[in-house]
Amino acid sequence: MQEGFTRKKVESLTLGEKLKKLRGDFRMSLSEISKVTKIQVKYLEYLENGQYDKLPAEVYVRGFLRSYARYLNIDEQALVKLYERERNIHANLSQDMPKKTFAMKNLDISSLTITPRSLVLVTIVFLVFGAFFYLYREFQAFAGAPRLVILSPKSGETVETSEIVVTGKTDKGARVSINNQPVFVGGDGEFSDKLILQSGLNTIIIVSVNRFDKEKSETLSIEAHYTLSVPETSSGSTPVVQGKETFRLDVSVREAPTKITLEADNMMVFSGMLKPGESQAVTAKERVKVTSENAARTFVRFNGLPEAPLGGSQASREEAIFTADGKQE
Repeated sequence: MQEGFTRKKVESLTLGEKLKKLRGDFRMSLSEISKVTKIQVKYLEYLENGQYDKLPAEVYVRGFLRSYARYLNIDEQALVKLYERERNIHANLSQDMPKKTFAMKNLDISSLTITPRSLVLVTIVFLVFGAFFYLYREFQAFAGAPRLVILSPKSGETVETSEIVVTGKTDKGARVSINNQPVFVGGDGEFSDKLILQSGLNTIIIVSVNRFDKEKSETLSIEAHYTLSVPETSSGSTPVVQGKETFRLDVSVREAPTKITLEADNMMVFSGMLKPGESQAVTAKERVKVTSENAARTFVRFNGLPEAPLGGSQASREEAIFTADGKQE
C-alpha cells in the first residue's frame, strides 16, 4: 500500500463548458437543440461562450436553462445556480475594471504656421468662390426680370393737380420708360420723371428692361381732379371772350397704345398713353395742337363730325393744328 496522500483531479467546469460537454455527450448540434427547445441558436452560442452581456433579461435566460435541462434530463436548478454565480462574477469584474479616461491634448497653436503654400490655397478658394458667386448673379439677371419698385405715387390715388412726379428704383444698368418715353436712370437704379395729367382717369405704364432684354412693367391708375385756370385781362375784371365760339376735338387710338399730347390755346391739357377704346376730349377757343407718336393709329373727331385719321398710313410721329375752321394744312 502506497503511503501518503492520494492526489485527485478536481474538475471545475464553467456553465458554457458544461453545456458543450453535455451536448457532446448526447452528440447533438446547436440547431437540433434549438429546434426542440425553441431557443434561438445565437442565444445557445452566447451561453456556451459565456457572453452573458449579449443575452436577454435574466428571466428569459433562466427559462432557456430550464428548457435545456428538461430536454437533456438533468438537474435544472444546478444549471440556473451555476449561471447566477457566473453572472454575479461577471458583474463584479465589470464594476472593478478601471474606466478609461481620455485626456484632451492641448492644441499647440504654434504648430499652426502660415506658409506661402497655404496662402496660395486660401487665395484660390476665395477666387473660385467669388467666380461662382458672380456667375450665379449673372445667371439670375439673365434668367429673371429686372427689379422694379414704384416709390410714388401709389396706384389708385386721387390728386388735385395737373402734374405728378413718378419715382422708383430698378436694377443698375436697366432702361426705364414711362408711357413709352425714356427716363434717366441713376447709378444706383433710381429714376424720377414729371408727368402732366389729364382731368379724370390717367393710366401710367412704367417699363424696365435689363441688359439681357428681360422686361418688367407696372401700371398705375391716377385720378386727377383740377380746373384749368383762365387768365385774367385785368385785376378784378371779368374775362372777355374774343373771337369765335369754342370748338371740341375728340382724340382716340386704335390697335395699340399710343403716346398723345394735347395743347389747348397754348396750354398743356393732356400728355400720356391712350389705349384702344379710350378717347380724350379737349375744348378750345382758338387752336388745339395734337401730337401723336403714331399718326396712322390716331383718329380725331372735330365738332362731332365723323372720325378721320390724324395722318397718313405711316406709323410715324406727327403734329397737327386745329382751329374753329378745322384742321390747318
